[in-house]
Amino acid sequence: MTTSSSDAAAPPAAPPAGLRTRIAVAAPGVRSRLPLRVTDRTPPPPPVPTLDAAPLARALEAGFAELRRAFEATFAEIERECVELALAAAERLVRRRCERGELGLEAPLQELLASRRRELEEQAATLRVHPEDAPALQAKLAELAPPGARVELAADASIARGSLSLELGAARVSRSLPHEIARLRARLLEGTA
Repeated sequence: MTTSSSDAAAPPAAPPAGLRTRIAVAAPGVRSRLPLRVTDRTPPPPPVPTLDAAPLARALEAGFAELRRAFEATFAEIERECVELALAAAERLVRRRCERGELGLEAPLQELLASRRRELEEQAATLRVHPEDAPALQAKLAELAPPGARVELAADASIARGSLSLELGAARVSRSLPHEIARLRARLLEGTA
């Protein structure tokens, strides 16, 4: 048997010298016939998505505005109820003092007479008060009335205790506890409505 040089098993061809060196350096302990290059590089981060924050900001503003309105409405209602409670307590206290005759009527009488000063100078007037309030006011009427005024005091059982009713001809001007409390209530509640 003759062997030809073409039939003989040829020793495997050695790879070029540079390739083994590159594989050994790039991946120590890995043997491959393919030229491999291992790189230790992390991929770039994905692009940041663009976000339109304007609709979100508008929605948040609208939500906060609605919460603010609800809070302010609730607070206004609480404030109004507190004023009503305080007024009810004050009215009860004043009514009790009025029934016992402890309520001073001099200041309201002086204000009532001063508001009608011109009419009192021209014509006589009648001041109607509750019979239990009359003795206390009779002594003070002369000094509380404006100079030159002619005011006659009349006890009238139909007038509530603590009320004053000044009659000037056909006109009648009254100051009563319910009226004063209603005015006070209106003044206090006008800021909370």
